[in-house]
Amino acid sequence: MTTGEQARPRGAADPSAVLRARDGDEWRLLAWCLRRRWALVLGAVAGGTVFQGASVAFPLFVQFAIDDGIHPGNMAATARWASVIVALALVLVAGLALMQTLITTVAVRTTNELRGALLDRALRLDRRSLAAFGRGDLVTRGTRDVDVVHAWLFGVASMITGCFGFGTILVLIAAQDALLAIVGLATVPVLIVLNIVLPKRFGAANARLSAAHGARADAVEELLAASAAVRGIGGEGPLLERHAARSATVAEETVATARIAASWAAGAPFVPGAATAVGLLVGGQAVIAGSLTIGGLVAFSSWMSMLGVWVGVLTSRFTQLGEAVTAGRRINEVLLSTPSVVSPERPERLPARAALRVDGVRVDDERGTVLGPVDLVAEPGELVAVTGPIGAGKSLLLRLISRWEDPDEGTVSYGGVDLRRAGLTEVRRRLVFVPQRPAMVSGTIAENLRIGRSGLTDAELRDACRVAAIDEHIAALPDGYDTPVGEQGSTLSGGQLQRLALARAVLHGADVLVLDDVTSAVDAGTERLLLDRLRAWSQVDGSARTVVFAGHRDAVVAAADRVVVLPGRGTGTAEFDRMPAGERVG
Repeated sequence: MTTGEQARPRGAADPSAVLRARDGDEWRLLAWCLRRRWALVLGAVAGGTVFQGASVAFPLFVQFAIDDGIHPGNMAATARWASVIVALALVLVAGLALMQTLITTVAVRTTNELRGALLDRALRLDRRSLAAFGRGDLVTRGTRDVDVVHAWLFGVASMITGCFGFGTILVLIAAQDALLAIVGLATVPVLIVLNIVLPKRFGAANARLSAAHGARADAVEELLAASAAVRGIGGEGPLLERHAARSATVAEETVATARIAASWAAGAPFVPGAATAVGLLVGGQAVIAGSLTIGGLVAFSSWMSMLGVWVGVLTSRFTQLGEAVTAGRRINEVLLSTPSVVSPERPERLPARAALRVDGVRVDDERGTVLGPVDLVAEPGELVAVTGPIGAGKSLLLRLISRWEDPDEGTVSYGGVDLRRAGLTEVRRRLVFVPQRPAMVSGTIAENLRIGRSGLTDAELRDACRVAAIDEHIAALPDGYDTPVGEQGSTLSGGQLQRLALARAVLHGADVLVLDDVTSAVDAGTERLLLDRLRAWSQVDGSARTVVFAGHRDAVVAAADRVVVLPGRGTGTAEFDRMPAGERVG
């Protein structure tokens, strides 16, 4: 693994393998799903072929029992063929069990890997790349769309072997009587037309339905995320109306898709059913004329009934294929998204503790300059404050420093190495970014602190929490570090979340801490205590760690060795100066 790649869980699929297998085509993605465990797929198809062969042979052996045993009154022959039919039933069950067991294994394991590949890619995308997808839509692609591929994989063996059984039945009918063969073959072109016209309509309708599901998921995500902020100011109504409108669209598209599926599912079995009625008339004449036995007519009737059943099954399987193609296209859109921030092919190693420099950095968008030009120098052991009015680009500058984004002009370097020439994994490990609104996962405080470093001791957790000035609060909790944080940290206040995220960053032993206003939700006393402890931590054991701290509160500015003052958007150049030592906190 080269520098810049992120380690994946053992056993997880390599997303790059998916990309190579797919090459931008949803059909290639589905082919990759089959090739991933091709031996099991072939085993499932073999089991399904045995099942189909036994199923198709049933009417034939019943014919022999009627013609050789029942009709002439030969009980010995009847018993012999009955024994054969029992053995055939055991073969049928064994083939079906083998097919279902193997194809279930393929479907579950392959789609788990596909889901992991999709989520892995989503985690590697930067903000610009993720802007093409809503959060709810991404969730839909990683859940519903992958589940659709799972359903197709589960039925693929029966789809392949069903086609084999369908063809075998037509051959056996032809062997019975030429006119019956014509009746059976007459169903084929009608079924082909049904399975050409309706799949196209179904695919288009299903694509609209998938998009509607994604839009509704976005509405649900926004409603749940913003409900507390808009409650009481009349904002609930518009959010609920937006959700209702998108749910109505989902309902409309679901009904439209169901109409096409119903026409497909109902029309296809009707054709063999009608052919059976015609076949009974033709076959009855043949029996009366003596050219066809009664057993042969019974076998024909059974085979035509099987054709009706299998047309329904195959229709369902081809419907699933159409859905899987649509889902594969949506999964592709995520897998093919390319982040703008990537590791170089031959990354350079960053030096040991060194100066962080920002030289002439500027970021533009379609409306003009968003940030810059900005110059900044942070020596090891220094605390540099970044301040300025709201919207000046403080958070953006911090994302550039930690290389979550790249500037349009200028460089960010560490120890003389442009961060764009270093591996992303090393940059993210050495320059750790803590956002203003950090995220926690469901679990305990300790589990959240140990994310990425499971071997940390309890003492190390306590030391980091002391630096973040949250140790006393955790100690006062009944369960201490084993206290659940709730979904996305819902049991913690904003200030507690910020300090817990800071403690987590401290535990990763960063050379540079990049903090985005992490004291914005704490009181003044806690803020002073945190800044004092952060200053002490940056100098412990002569480690000389650097801290870059964005904020607008006086205590942060006073604690800094240097200050960068960002002007408003497009209003000038950032000012960079050193603060008098006497103005520092501590």
